[in-house]
Amino acid sequence: MPYATVPELTAWLAPEPVPPNAVRLLTLASQRVDRALLGAWYDADDAEVQAVLRQATVQQVHWMLERGDETEAESDLQSMSTGIRSFSKRALRDGEQPQRLASSVADLLRTCGLFRFDPLVVG
Repeated sequence: MPYATVPELTAWLAPEPVPPNAVRLLTLASQRVDRALLGAWYDADDAEVQAVLRQATVQQVHWMLERGDETEAESDLQSMSTGIRSFSKRALRDGEQPQRLASSVADLLRTCGLFRFDPLVVG
């Protein structure tokens, strides 16, 4: 279930129109926020946490719209041509992953102070 609603996305994108696939974009953006928070612990019922998740989700959708890549299919492309089709992948350094989360969302999640990433020690 998405962390933000279509009316909340509408308010964030104004005066730009909300795309017809807004619900799908909000769902995908929420999944990307969840992936970024994997291993974090927080109170999902806390109003402040919900506000940050909502804000992160609409910012992620905005970034996805600006990139024109909701599926992450082009996340590691350096260039692309049409016609006979020509794709060039961006060279990644050893262990580097293509950017899948907006920098502003990563900053928001890191600096809000609501999410804890404590090591889990077993044994």
